[in-house]
Amino acid sequence: METTEQARRRRTGRLSRRWLLGAGASLAGLAGSLALAACGPEGLVGAPRAGTTGGAATGPAAPSEEQVLRLNLGSEPDTIDPQKASFVQEITVIMRVFSNLLRFDEKGELQPEIAEKMPVVSQDGKTLTFTLRPGLKYSDGRPLTAKDFEYGWKRHLDPRTKGEYAFTGFIIEGAQELNGAIDASDETLNQFRDAVGVRAKDERTIEFRLKAPAPWFMSVLATWCGVPTRQDMVQKGDDAWTEPATYIGNGPYVLKEWEHQNRMVFEANNNYYRGAPPLRTVDYSMINEGAVAFAAYLNDELDVTGVSREDLPAVNGNPELKQQYRRYAGNATFYIGFNTLRAPFDKVGVRKAFSAAFDRESYVTNVLGGLGEPASQFVPPRLPGHFEDLKGQKFDAALAKRLLAEAGFADGKALPELKFTFSASARTKTRVEALIDQTKRTLGAEMLADPVESRAHTALIKSQDTTPPIFLLGWQQDYPDPQDWYTTVFHSKATVSHTGWSNAEFDRLTEQADVLPDRAKRNELYKRAAQILLDESPVAFLYHSVASYLVKPYVFGYPDNPLDYFEGQSNLMNMKILKR
Repeated sequence: METTEQARRRRTGRLSRRWLLGAGASLAGLAGSLALAACGPEGLVGAPRAGTTGGAATGPAAPSEEQVLRLNLGSEPDTIDPQKASFVQEITVIMRVFSNLLRFDEKGELQPEIAEKMPVVSQDGKTLTFTLRPGLKYSDGRPLTAKDFEYGWKRHLDPRTKGEYAFTGFIIEGAQELNGAIDASDETLNQFRDAVGVRAKDERTIEFRLKAPAPWFMSVLATWCGVPTRQDMVQKGDDAWTEPATYIGNGPYVLKEWEHQNRMVFEANNNYYRGAPPLRTVDYSMINEGAVAFAAYLNDELDVTGVSREDLPAVNGNPELKQQYRRYAGNATFYIGFNTLRAPFDKVGVRKAFSAAFDRESYVTNVLGGLGEPASQFVPPRLPGHFEDLKGQKFDAALAKRLLAEAGFADGKALPELKFTFSASARTKTRVEALIDQTKRTLGAEMLADPVESRAHTALIKSQDTTPPIFLLGWQQDYPDPQDWYTTVFHSKATVSHTGWSNAEFDRLTEQADVLPDRAKRNELYKRAAQILLDESPVAFLYHSVASYLVKPYVFGYPDNPLDYFEGQSNLMNMKILKR
């Protein structure tokens, strides 16, 4: 019988952050990509209790001589280029290797990271000036300067980079003009780059000039966007610069090995400004199947793993596993997406009919085993941008049938052949088949399950031209602000969402809300935009995530923090492996 280690050697799968699509375990944040991966296999995108121990460890114990943490990334990242990335497992890797100007603490508050202090903000709110910490170095010892941040941002915005998250910088003077100059000559593009409002004033001072006040933009400076990518390494490695030899960063870890489709190994960075983390090595497997990852945990090949509905009986039936089990509310929402530029989902009535045909309560209870919260709107409860008084999406069989008939497809007749596309894994297939069954019973609509290899699926939904008519996806919060949900995902110029949906009033409302300093006024505008989103239904919201996972008792200090970009980020300098 093949062991889990042998299976790991032969497989080509993996685990999924911001966008969630993945396998049976995985964001922006969850307790890194792992914890949220557990809550759903669809792929991702959370406030912390740093300092908690893993599993059943309750008292002091000596650290192990080998400080190695074994995790599951789930799947081969499509890219780990900081200026191109948008998916959970991509960002998990990037934020181990790079650090930005700011960070989120265990309470979700912004704190200085590479910046020495919070920025000086001009009276009109449009200029932010940061001073870097003294003596900063990259992992190879080369000094880090403000010029590196300037290069990182300008590369982030350059259309030649083709980055998914360039829009996060459009509030910067000249940024949108640069990014929109797709067909311009290199000479013209370089002129646009020079005009962008990001400037190194000296070796330790970086200035951002904004088009308008933007309450959310400082949160962007705690993400992977605009991290100080090394120009010399990018030029040296060219398209392969993200391989270990040239993937040089300023963060807590160094990428030492990358066995593609199988394994990534990180070593602590002795030149990190806080000093090397206690965990000297982080060893990521790439296990796409949740059942295989769970077996690897039981066989002591992983120290942390996600727990899905299928695993709960084994956990509840084992006293040791019950002690190691952890669960908390996440910050991701999973949904069924529609390509609104392709029939039949170009008709709003069809989209609303399908949305009303999904029984979210039944799905969460019977398919996910309660590991989720039915979603009637985009933003999960307790997060900024969730509004209790919205008229949300809900299961209504009679309404679904009527809307489909009014759209010209009574009882599902005359609908074109539909394929429900998803990131392939056995558990995700079961979940998609349950959704297909719901629509068939309610609408009479026939659909085929269309599994696609994880990395290929990621590539499909990164382009409007290749986005399937109906697909399963999720979004995990990048930072706690409604702008990161509504504007980032559904504005017509957003580059991370490819439903093809466009609504001028939605755009206008979110654009106004994005630049208002008054929180109450911002929320009122976002709420109006949220209702338009629900009424137009470019997606059918399915459920909000729950982090559900196991942690070995010798893993000390593993925080339950859905805001972390990688596992343990918010308790980085306290996490360690104890003697067993």
